[in-house]
Amino acid sequence: MAKKIRCPKCNSIFIWNETNSISQCQNCGTKYRMRQTSKPVLMPSVGRGQTDYLTVPNESIIANMPLIKTYIPQNWSYQCRTVSDRFDMVSNPIVISVAFLSPDRSAKIVFTGESFYKHIDFTPQTAHLQNRLEDMTVSRSPSFLRLKSFMNASEYCNALAQSCNLNSLSVINQKNPDNAELQRQETIIQNFLSKGFMNAQADWVGKTYSGTSPNGSNLKIYAETRVIQLSKISNVSSLQMQPAPSVFGVRMVPQMVNRQIQEFFWDTQYEFTLLAVASKFDYAYSELQHIIKTLDYLPGMQQARANALSLAANVQMNIAGNQAASLDRQSKIIADTNAYTSNIQHQMFADNAASHNRTANRYSEMINEVNTYNANGGVVQASTNYDHVYQNTRYPDIYAAQQGNSLEFGVDFVELECNDGNY
Repeated sequence: MAKKIRCPKCNSIFIWNETNSISQCQNCGTKYRMRQTSKPVLMPSVGRGQTDYLTVPNESIIANMPLIKTYIPQNWSYQCRTVSDRFDMVSNPIVISVAFLSPDRSAKIVFTGESFYKHIDFTPQTAHLQNRLEDMTVSRSPSFLRLKSFMNASEYCNALAQSCNLNSLSVINQKNPDNAELQRQETIIQNFLSKGFMNAQADWVGKTYSGTSPNGSNLKIYAETRVIQLSKISNVSSLQMQPAPSVFGVRMVPQMVNRQIQEFFWDTQYEFTLLAVASKFDYAYSELQHIIKTLDYLPGMQQARANALSLAANVQMNIAGNQAASLDRQSKIIADTNAYTSNIQHQMFADNAASHNRTANRYSEMINEVNTYNANGGVVQASTNYDHVYQNTRYPDIYAAQQGNSLEFGVDFVELECNDGNY
């Protein structure tokens, strides 16, 4: 049965027949030994002293997807994984780490890929992030790049060295950027500026440390990293209480407010840490330099990050939509409440004015000793001496009045109703 397989090297699709143990990409010609899982065998058990493609076998989303390629020293064991505790907020949701261990376990090299961070002011909502990422006392797992305080490359290397828990740790050598590194930094800075950042500064350093292990062995550490500090002007929307007019005066209501702020970011493009016994340090350092020169990201990494960013964008859009709907509901509730309150207030004013008018009319009637009646064509008044007032239906200008019990004046007259001053 034929199946479609994506080539790890050129990312094109080729056909694999399950009856064949060897399959070849028709585009680039690369040959693969195939398992019945229909996935390329990419990772040997130990290094072969050559460049190999690396995957993250235990990550369900990107399992067996080739993400990076690098030189692996002969017979060195290695482990490739994602660093789940990094808090990459902007562009790199998948951070790769590879640990290399020499056959005699005298040297260990750890590479961690690019992480992009955004400055966050401390709030109750971000407290759990600050606490998790700033704990420098635990193992090397938490990120050493803090969210709320920028560290330059030298400080970052010091944090990496301190995480190895050596005694009497001291710096014995420091490498500063050469011309080739400065040219790389200029290219990186121009790339960030072209993406809308208003300022970008690069910092690179490689530092060698000496120290002793808890059992007294002499060890050396080499740490290297490149950090890019960035800033940009961003439009930020936030929900704030703003004054709004109402029948009761000025009322505070929630409104979305747009404002421009300067935001700060930093990009740790990579980090390398080498820990070795002093007698094996030079050998391990030469292997590290070979790894640094050959390590590169593959198209699969960009694809995996794009998929993760797309998923994150959809989640953010859903959250924003829910927030907007919630704001609309809040605004409608406030508007309905204000309208209801305003109507009640207007009715109160109208009822109060009518009450004043009735009272004034009653006072006027008492002074003039008259009662007021609703007649066809207007309002008429009659002396309080009369108990009943009638109007002629055929001739509206003809009225009749009487004291005591009412009389029957015939079908041409109708009795008027006293309005008690309500006119």
